[in-house]
Amino acid sequence: MTNAPQRTSVNVTEDCWDDLLGHLRERVLIPFVGPDLVTMEHAGRRATVTRVLAEQLADRYQLAFEWTDGSGLQDVVRGLVAARGRTDSERLYRVVNDLLLAAHPAPPDALRQLAAILDIPLFVTTTFDSLMTQAVDDVRFGGAHGTRELWFAPNQSTVEQQKTVRPPGPDEVVVFKLFGRASSTPQYALHDEDVLEWLHALLAETAGLPEWVTYRLRESPLLFLGCRIPDWIGRFLMRLASSTRLSLASKQFFIVGSANARDSGLADFLQTYCGATRVQVVDADPAAFVAELHQRWLARNPQPEARAAASAPVAAQHGGIFISYVREDAAAARTMCEAITSLGGDVWLDERRLEAGDRWEEELLSAIRREVRLFVPLISKNTESRAEGYVFREWGEALRRSEAIIRRRFIVPVVIDPGYDGNPAGYKQMQEGLRTFQFGFAPEGRPDASLRTALTEEIRAMRRKEEA
Repeated sequence: MTNAPQRTSVNVTEDCWDDLLGHLRERVLIPFVGPDLVTMEHAGRRATVTRVLAEQLADRYQLAFEWTDGSGLQDVVRGLVAARGRTDSERLYRVVNDLLLAAHPAPPDALRQLAAILDIPLFVTTTFDSLMTQAVDDVRFGGAHGTRELWFAPNQSTVEQQKTVRPPGPDEVVVFKLFGRASSTPQYALHDEDVLEWLHALLAETAGLPEWVTYRLRESPLLFLGCRIPDWIGRFLMRLASSTRLSLASKQFFIVGSANARDSGLADFLQTYCGATRVQVVDADPAAFVAELHQRWLARNPQPEARAAASAPVAAQHGGIFISYVREDAAAARTMCEAITSLGGDVWLDERRLEAGDRWEEELLSAIRREVRLFVPLISKNTESRAEGYVFREWGEALRRSEAIIRRRFIVPVVIDPGYDGNPAGYKQMQEGLRTFQFGFAPEGRPDASLRTALTEEIRAMRRKEEA
């Protein structure tokens, strides 16, 4: 957990703090994390990640630019589009993603303090980086990948849509990226025209948020932190996040950040039609605001470490279909994961095996013994080349558990070598018990028709049990 910060004076009424802490106690407050809260050290100063990327992008293309305190990535991209043309701008998504990967920023204290408020189960980010997810993983899961990161885009792939549709469990932590995730393709909003397309997709319902996300946004109080919401976007987002017209809604909005507080158009609109009680606009540094919110929450929750230790077991935070593989088969395992997800399956692909770790290894074995619904070991020339390995412990645990399971399938061994001739006898490096199961075939992780049918049947059986 993060250490308690020094008290920072923020000009907020006690009623406002009490409102926020009350919403946290009921676990209904949803923070929207904006770029002003996502900062990094660069060139001897602390700046927002988007500002650093903007400066590096301008340098890369030798763009003459007049910088102001409010200048950001969208301004530079706008200048480049004007100078180089719309067609050439398609490359910018890849370039910005490369710059972000090269910068490799660490989660700032503000995000870690926000993550340490354990009564927040859902975070929404308006930035395309993964720093909020990393902060939650660091603070709540000891650096392991325990956070479920989801994202939205008008042209989102079917696989990603399937991942997003499933509502989170009661103890699951979710980070939802409203304007997409950084990639080498236009899967995230890089400039104002992108944002317009995202909003148009939501308005026209050509693509929509999952029902559970929409419900939570409309029914929960929202805390906007450093989001720099322009007037034209702010009015739409507020209405989108309300189940009725704003003048009739009863939910609360909290907007923190100097840029928004000084945008008289949006602030005046909200205060006029929503009132000062339901919409509270705070002119404060968002990082200082989070520091004090964290400290006030700690004062009411003096033993957060004990609560974190009592969180749900690891299997409850992941899918019920477990893919077991050696590190050399990681690419095939990811392909297999995407294929099962596209069939509607809820997959657990744990990539921590890429690094040694006694703690998470025991967690995996414990989950295989008790929680996993379907165990899928990937068999290949890479498993054959091993005389020993942790993966064989996973297979052994699954076999021991299978002895107590009757009248349903628990283990589905899958051969992923493209040259497989259909005879599993050629694979010697496996426990004998695995040979009693029917083998599937998925060359390089792509299930053939027979395996797809078998997996579909199992997924439907799992769904029937959940609904019973």
